[in-house]
Amino acid sequence: MSILLRTLHPTLFRAPCTWGVALLLVLASELFAQYPPVVTRSRLDPSRGVSFHALLLPDTVYVGQQATYQIGVFLNQTVRQRLRRNPEFVPPETRSLLVYDLPDAKTPLVGNIDGRPYEVHVFQRAFFALTPGRYQVPPSKLSYALPQSASFFSREETYSLRSEPVSLVVLPVPTAGRPDDWAGAVGEWRTRLRVDSMSGRVGDPLVVTMRIEGRGNVTLLPRPRLEVSWASVVPADERVEFDSTASSLRGAKEFDWLVTPRQPGRRVVPSQRFAYFDPAARRYEVASSGALAIMVRDGDVAAIDSTDASWSVAPADTASPAVLSVRAQLGAPAGFGVQRSWWFLALLAAAPLPALAGLFHHRRRRARPAPTPARQLRDAVRRPDATAAELRRLAHGALRERLGLDVGLALADDSLAAALRHEGVTAATAQVLVAQLRALDEAVFRGASAAQAPSAAALAACIVDVDAEARRGGRRAAASEAGDANGARVAGVALLILLGAAAPLLARQDAVAERSWALAQTAYAGGDFRLAERHFFDVARRNADHSNAWANLGTAAWMASDTARAVQGWQRALRLRPMDREMRDRLATVRAVQDRGAARVPPVPVHVPAALLALVWCLGWWRLTRRAWRAQPIRARAAALLAAGALLAVGGFSMDRIQRGRDAAVASRSEPLRALPVLGAEMGPAPLAGEVAEVLARQGAWAQVRFDGGRQGWMAAEFLLPLGDD
Repeated sequence: MSILLRTLHPTLFRAPCTWGVALLLVLASELFAQYPPVVTRSRLDPSRGVSFHALLLPDTVYVGQQATYQIGVFLNQTVRQRLRRNPEFVPPETRSLLVYDLPDAKTPLVGNIDGRPYEVHVFQRAFFALTPGRYQVPPSKLSYALPQSASFFSREETYSLRSEPVSLVVLPVPTAGRPDDWAGAVGEWRTRLRVDSMSGRVGDPLVVTMRIEGRGNVTLLPRPRLEVSWASVVPADERVEFDSTASSLRGAKEFDWLVTPRQPGRRVVPSQRFAYFDPAARRYEVASSGALAIMVRDGDVAAIDSTDASWSVAPADTASPAVLSVRAQLGAPAGFGVQRSWWFLALLAAAPLPALAGLFHHRRRRARPAPTPARQLRDAVRRPDATAAELRRLAHGALRERLGLDVGLALADDSLAAALRHEGVTAATAQVLVAQLRALDEAVFRGASAAQAPSAAALAACIVDVDAEARRGGRRAAASEAGDANGARVAGVALLILLGAAAPLLARQDAVAERSWALAQTAYAGGDFRLAERHFFDVARRNADHSNAWANLGTAAWMASDTARAVQGWQRALRLRPMDREMRDRLATVRAVQDRGAARVPPVPVHVPAALLALVWCLGWWRLTRRAWRAQPIRARAAALLAAGALLAVGGFSMDRIQRGRDAAVASRSEPLRALPVLGAEMGPAPLAGEVAEVLARQGAWAQVRFDGGRQGWMAAEFLLPLGDD
């Protein structure tokens, strides 16, 4: 009532008669009821000449239910008089919702709000969500321009406003009470049947039309099923009629079928059901059409069902189907192709390296490394012109490189002998070396005679003795060796602990698999195929690379009348061993085609493409390596080898992709494909149970699949059994 009162002018309450005020209230309430909710619920700022507000009603809907988005533009009298052109309205972008524009009012609404006159323009759009969740609708934009003065030639100033962002909560359609024939229709619908002719002939098709009309999104209405026992039914055209009003989307959709009678006489098209979900009542409803009576005359084509029963041949007594045999042993794992193994890729990458080394050998020679001080000291033995200073430098450098000692400092503080003994040098060798080094210092720094200085041969022999007696690598090498030894011990202990912990788990897993295998064999021998299927499936999950486990799973499922699971097991077994003739024969008994499209498995062993690629690649690069080290050209032969290797690699990885089957799945039931990943989308052809499809994309609980023959569409992921090895 407060909203109603603020829409009335305050002067209406100054009337002296109470009954007059009451009459005005009733009339105003009737006018107020015609105002859109965005007008009655928006709070306006009196200080602003233009107000811009958005509203979404209702803000919580079911999938397929309409939500009306309203935009209100409020112009006070001053702004309306100054406007020279209409404001520009930019609606929000809603890519994840289906949007339909509703017709706007031909004339704006004019009235008093809070005692102030306003001109209101309302724009409406219908939103439909295809999947549950929470959707955010961004703000709308409004731009308008006002002149800066009353002059006709005055410049205009542009203003921009944004509405409030709104959110929409979409609930999934409830599962409680859902009819079995409900295909995704949401709204309020009624249906009726009609036929183009009330009489026909056997073999001549009639056009039966079902018209569904009501409130809701007619474009999302699925094609219902027409069941006629006395004729063949083929789906035909569809037509959509829109009847949008200011508040909701309405319309009708007509579905045609070609009904070809097979029997003469008076025939009746029975009443057809159309199940839908009513979001207003929050329950499922069923719309029924009336029945149609049709007179069918004899035609030129004899109907099979109209032949005399006396001419029919009684079927011979058939024995119960033979029980297929299962494989007694789990067998060895078949394994997958080596195309993705790290060692195989490393082999392919390492094969060209010798040839490349041969190419660079003839283009660039390596620089020889500089001789070590010990080597230079040994070479100085053959040079009589070597000075004492040169011998001292070489001896100090050799000891520093071998033992990591600063020989000059060690001689100065008399710690050289102790340092040599610490490195493992004997006392005699250490004393001789210290004496020779001191004699060199005397000859170099104190001017002693050259005869007193040790010769290069004596120094070289002493350095050789030190190198033989000292610990290998010196202090740093010893510390590194000790660290490596400790690390090796720790790694060995950790590996032993890991193996000790993993051994019981592996043994337990093997024991569980053996127990499940034995239970499956016992159940299958006793005729309990369902139980055998479950146990074989348990074994196959734990041993995904054992073809016998998948083969037995498919056999048990086939005997249990589970066609989809049988195809899954046999397909997995065949992909592990493509040369298994028995699996091909059993797949040939399935009604769904198993030798075309995604179901086809080439009869090529899985390791042959990889072995052929490795043989050609390594042999080719070995020949190129010989030519490269002989300085012969290899460019043309290398290009040919690369092309051949690329072709073999494509074939190998294609075979590996087929074997792993990560983008393939088996249809578990005959469910029609849909044009969009929603229940109410248009339905297409229905694949057979057991058909293998290629999975193109996934979106939530839906998968886009492609079957043999170009049949493509969306299917619920719960109706697909994966063929992938992961």
